Amino acid sequence: MIYDPTGVNFVMNTLQAASYLGVPADVIEDLVSKRLIPYTKVGDRVIFSKAALDYWVYAKSMENLRDDLPNLGFQGRKAG
Repeated sequence: MIYDPTGVNFVMNTLQAASYLGVPADVIEDLVSKRLIPYTKVGDRVIFSKAALDYWVYAKSMENLRDDLPNLGFQGRKAG
């Protein structure tokens, strides 16, 4: 398999996922142990889907944005 981290169906091991997300491998291992990051086990191996990681990062950023909007002065619109 050719290493193509830009491919939407790309699958990564822990070190590759850590590099892709820009964090140390032990952070990834900690997130896996707490089941806070999307992963799949194949036998004893833990693997990560690039598409699942991308969606997870997007979802986390939207959570943070929703929490930050009131602090930025955005109150939203009232229905009606």
